[in-house]
Amino acid sequence: MTKAARALMVVLLLTGVPSAQASTIQMAQIAITTTLVGGAIQVEVTNVPGGDEFGLFGDSGGSRAFGFNVIDPDNTVAISNLTAGFSYAGPGVNDLGGGFGDFEFVINGPHTAPDAKLPLQFTVTRSGGFTSDSDLYEANALGFVFGAHVKNLDGGSSGFIGFYESTGVEDSTPQLAAVPEPASLLLFGTGLGIVARRLRNQRSR
Repeated sequence: MTKAARALMVVLLLTGVPSAQASTIQMAQIAITTTLVGGAIQVEVTNVPGGDEFGLFGDSGGSRAFGFNVIDPDNTVAISNLTAGFSYAGPGVNDLGGGFGDFEFVINGPHTAPDAKLPLQFTVTRSGGFTSDSDLYEANALGFVFGAHVKNLDGGSSGFIGFYESTGVEDSTPQLAAVPEPASLLLFGTGLGIVARRLRNQRSR
């Protein structure tokens, strides 16, 4: 190591250059990591290591891919560097679907479940910058800080999931809620009807 390199290392150590601040929420289906870098927040949504493979999808109506909130969203928030295949749904689009309430920002993904994909990566910036990655952990009216429309690429099932924050991101355990899509609800209702009919038939014998 040269004298100049040693001198630079000593200066960096003495000035205490901060490392990137990051937090990860690991849900049953996906992991969401937020990292503060230079006043911007980088977001990465990935599969949980060792678990089933999931993807995100949805780009219309009440069927979008990913939703989140920002503390002080009026300070000129911008979303950039999205992974290919995903896009920002735009101002005024706040319905993710699945009964998790409105989100301030919604990301579109592949239109249909067969094309669901991960990882999703994007950067969030705002006028004046962020001071903490926790500025993305703002609960909506129903208490959810993140929502996602997932497809199990191993098992085939799909639905909406949400991360509910009640005690603080670092300490709380994700409380998952999965809402079946209309086709799943119809199948479930049909099954209940068949069971009820069989019970009635057995009683009448």
